[in-house]
Amino acid sequence: MIQENPTLEFLLTHLEKDPNNPILHNNLANAYRQNHQWSLAAEHYQQAIILQPDYAEAHHNLAALLAIQNDYAGALRHYRDALHAAPDFVQAHYHLGLLLLKHQELEAAAIQFKNVLELQEEHLAARFYHGLLHLQANRLIEAKKAFETVIQDDPQHIEALNNLGVIAIKQHEGQPAVDFFTKVLTLDNDHQEARNNLAATFISHDRFENALIHYRILLDNHPNETEYLYNASVACMSLGELQEATKYLEHLITAEPHHVAGLSNLATIAIRLKQKDRAIVLLKRALAINPGDKANQHMLTALEGQDKTPIVRPDYAANLFNNYALYYEKHLQTHLKYQIPHHLEQICTQLNIREKAHTLDLGCGTGLCGDVLRTRTERLTGVDIADKMIQEARKKNIYDDLFSAEITQFLKEHPTQYDLIVIADTLPYFGELAILFKLIKQHLQLGGQVIFTTEISEDNPWQLQDSARFCHHIDYLKQICADNELSILEHQIVPARLQDDRPLMVHFLVLVN
Repeated sequence: MIQENPTLEFLLTHLEKDPNNPILHNNLANAYRQNHQWSLAAEHYQQAIILQPDYAEAHHNLAALLAIQNDYAGALRHYRDALHAAPDFVQAHYHLGLLLLKHQELEAAAIQFKNVLELQEEHLAARFYHGLLHLQANRLIEAKKAFETVIQDDPQHIEALNNLGVIAIKQHEGQPAVDFFTKVLTLDNDHQEARNNLAATFISHDRFENALIHYRILLDNHPNETEYLYNASVACMSLGELQEATKYLEHLITAEPHHVAGLSNLATIAIRLKQKDRAIVLLKRALAINPGDKANQHMLTALEGQDKTPIVRPDYAANLFNNYALYYEKHLQTHLKYQIPHHLEQICTQLNIREKAHTLDLGCGTGLCGDVLRTRTERLTGVDIADKMIQEARKKNIYDDLFSAEITQFLKEHPTQYDLIVIADTLPYFGELAILFKLIKQHLQLGGQVIFTTEISEDNPWQLQDSARFCHHIDYLKQICADNELSILEHQIVPARLQDDRPLMVHFLVLVN
């Protein structure tokens, strides 16, 4: 086989005439390496080094061969020997940097790439890897600068563009991230990492339609990738596409049976579709894997109906409304015929509630009641446990202050007193109310008013329903008011919205301090 290779034949002929020529041994080794005859290549590199111990190129070439064979220690030794013989050997610095990077010796790798750039400033690959190491160390400013200089010389450097998108995400710059990832896909439509990054950016900024387009493409090529299946299902759920979300989630838990979030979301869909038995089975599976999941425990307790007065789980409300935020208003107003803001406006007019100095909207959601309260108060503060609901409320510009916080914790941490406190459609996520109303009393000005609603219990003082919401008996509410020296100014029973296509009646009360 060797005689069929003219280069090998030429070098072997000359080596016979000059067997102690280190350059011939090095060149012959290169030819053997190109021919994948690695042991012969190593033999001749070593012979070249024996003949000329400071032969930097032979050390470098042997190191590269050893690196291919995963001999890290040998490769490291010969790269260092090459640099000891020739400190300005750019490629030896560069390839040593790659070797160190591969073996996660990040600080040492950074030194080598820095050496390359000091010797050859225009070395594009070293500049890229130097930026990559800055990014891995979360030195975003330095990484961005390095990648930008790469782009200046090579505007179509795909990996530099992709990493600039990653930096934009880390710096909370959503649109620049989208622009970078989109440019990568324009240059290489099959760049999986950029498409995944783009989809994740869209989903983190609640642009679910855009995210779903890219997750569908990713799943066409990688149908069993659990990350894509789960994120696609989240996008579908947020868009109300429950059938498609179910398809993705069922595929997900077939591939990964212990995926708790997937099981939980399937249970949530089953609850929405009134598939109670299916939801219970899924929740039990999720809790067997993660018994400490409070939100899942809350839903299971509600569905099984055995414990009517369980511990309240704020995590449940936070998860529910963060997932519900984008289509909350449309769903309430279009499908559930939500009427609480209408009743609030009527009672405010009836009781001449207006010109308040400071109003607190507890459980403000996206601001449906805030619209009513804005014209009746000088200052309006909103609080909600779900950060995404707060984000939606902020878009309306009707609140002077908005806080993402659990309500009782907010009241404990903020000593402000208010002239009006509204708690509309919020108490269904509270069971026992004594602590909450004690705090409300402490935050209410003398003569101040409280307006609140609760779902109706016909027997127990308060209890958890299979809807996973609490209801309260009017006698219990009266006792809570009496305990806190709050007088009931008005009590009505009104329809709040539709539930199972029938009006859901609630207590609607106005108290005065």
